[in-house]
Amino acid sequence: MTGPGRAVYLDAAAAVRPAARVLEAMTHAVAELWASPSGPHPQAGAPAAALERAREDVAALLGAGPDDIVFTCGATEARNLAVAGLLSANRHLGRRAVLTSVEHPAVTSTVLRLARDGVEHVTVGVDRDGHVDPAALAAAVDERTALVSIHHGQHEVGAVQDLEALVGAARAARPEARIHVDAAETAGLLALDVTALGADAVTVGGPAMGAPAWSGALWVRPGAGLHPIITGGAQEAGKRAGPEDLPAIVGLGVAARLAREAMGARADRRRGLGARLAAGLLAVPGVTLNGPPPESRVPGNVHVTVARVEGETLAVALGTRGIAVSPGSACTADAGKASPTLLAMGVPPELAHSGLLLGVGDDTAEDEIDHAVAVFAEVVATLRAMSPVGR
Repeated sequence: MTGPGRAVYLDAAAAVRPAARVLEAMTHAVAELWASPSGPHPQAGAPAAALERAREDVAALLGAGPDDIVFTCGATEARNLAVAGLLSANRHLGRRAVLTSVEHPAVTSTVLRLARDGVEHVTVGVDRDGHVDPAALAAAVDERTALVSIHHGQHEVGAVQDLEALVGAARAARPEARIHVDAAETAGLLALDVTALGADAVTVGGPAMGAPAWSGALWVRPGAGLHPIITGGAQEAGKRAGPEDLPAIVGLGVAARLAREAMGARADRRRGLGARLAAGLLAVPGVTLNGPPPESRVPGNVHVTVARVEGETLAVALGTRGIAVSPGSACTADAGKASPTLLAMGVPPELAHSGLLLGVGDDTAEDEIDHAVAVFAEVVATLRAMSPVGR
């Protein structure tokens, strides 16, 4: 293979280049809004106003009240706060959590960590496309269940769950249970009204909106109960201590406002580019699309397995040619391990090691898609020729 070529960024699930207006607002915050928004002095006024404007913008995107938004340093922290905070504040409901088998590692790892505190969990399976059956979810919820977590847009294979059906099924099985919806991959791309949804907490993240990956938030229903996991201050109404990352929060707020104004157009454009990318990749022999069709998955998400090629090796090789992608998941914690998501969907273990995650962003161009597909075909052919398995 030749050395680096034209750079094409297709790792939007992990991080995106913020829009010009987002960067402008963040730069202003760094330069001018440096005082603590919690201060009793005049210098705190502008930072405090910017913080609350961002809270209003994120709340408006979700159909929520501003006072119910808790800012975090990304979706991972928001997921941790939702799971640990809801379980801690609602011990009277039980010590049992119900998860889907395709939750984000930040959710599953938090539940496993809480096992030492007596939390047990049950996992509900998915079908070949990564969808959860509402009846199966309801069957897993019993009188000891305190928490149900549902991944709205799956972070690897892009499966979009029927939230109305799933939340309704969980609520019918145990009305008192707290329900967390992980919308980090969808809020800003797909319409979400938390008031009508009936959940108790909703996680949102920066990249889906067009904001930095280190920005995020958690919506919490009033009365749901939430204990902080970071203590030591009264920031964020006592739910998340420590100085707010104001530049990131301001950027998230502007991105939420822009996403709300152009949500349909952004989603449609990403879907179109995702379909173009998927078609090009699938033209290469031995490539399989994982998850639903492009038109019914997280907009712009493309996840494939490539027979006779290991996913991490392929991602690295593509990187040397200027094509930025992730090996199966943008949140892979242990290199070389099979994707739990693919295994849960029934993908054979030998293929579960060969996943590749690609994501288009708001600034991805059609000619970049075509170039990436051409390089992908060349790299796959080269790697297969080098491998004894591929001969």
